[in-house]
Amino acid sequence: MRCSARDCVFFSCPRLFRGNPVVATQFDSFACPRRFLIRPNCSLPWRDAVRFYLGMVAVSFGIAIAFAFKGAWLILPFAGLEMLVLGVALYVVARRATDWQEISIDADHVDIVGRDSGEAQSFQRAWVRVIHEVAPIKGHPSRLSLRSHGRSVEVGRCLNEEEKRYLAQQLNRAVRAYE
Repeated sequence: MRCSARDCVFFSCPRLFRGNPVVATQFDSFACPRRFLIRPNCSLPWRDAVRFYLGMVAVSFGIAIAFAFKGAWLILPFAGLEMLVLGVALYVVARRATDWQEISIDADHVDIVGRDSGEAQSFQRAWVRVIHEVAPIKGHPSRLSLRSHGRSVEVGRCLNEEEKRYLAQQLNRAVRAYE
């Protein structure tokens, strides 16, 4: 039986996720597999990033042109280089904000699909283990991964520590729900 969005319930932990949830969970115990959608918080949408960039270009080149008219023409290439670096940085951040991972857990399989990983992974649900490894060095991020038969896929790289713990608990419950 195929699941549609109207058949399922979306929820997230309200204490952890204010505004847009970083982890959205979709499930209906009878109609469809349990799905976890993980995506980074996009605090600056692409359209706003472009507006910000164009505003910075206008201000930077306005100041650079004013100095060039005063005789300091060498400021123009540096202003151009500065705006090029800013544009590349904004593009990289906006591109990363579109990454996502979807983990689907049904009675037989655990499927992981994502824009950030580039390929789909599938495991037998009965053999999957959810591993939350604490970083050996204080201040480094922990790793949350799904492992089975010597293969491992890291999930939730965009999550903070509290969100990773919550997701690990929810994944463990979902994997064990069919036992």
